[in-house]
Amino acid sequence: MKTLFIFILAMITVNAQASILCHTPRSNKIFEIKDAKVTFFNEFDTTAHRELASVVSRNRTNDKGLTKVVEFENQKHTIHIADAAHFSDVDDYIIIKAKSGHEVTYPISCEQK
Repeated sequence: MKTLFIFILAMITVNAQASILCHTPRSNKIFEIKDAKVTFFNEFDTTAHRELASVVSRNRTNDKGLTKVVEFENQKHTIHIADAAHFSDVDDYIIIKAKSGHEVTYPISCEQK
């Protein structure tokens, strides 16, 4: 029962956050995570003003973090944040997988927006 309560509380906490803005090291992928959507911005736009697309994601949450899976530009993007309260350039990453099977993993830097 206690575990279920902690899980529900964590889901509410993760889902209640305003938004999370993330980017890859060279800012060639910039995106914002908000509720059930992920919004991708024009690459190298460090101010994140020019929106490219906003797509609905499949969500998985755990007690501290989240994983979002979206289809964007004919590629599967898996965004993993290990701990939504304490972002980490080591533990947070995005995996981009092409339809051909080619897969690339990038570390991401995130912050509360």
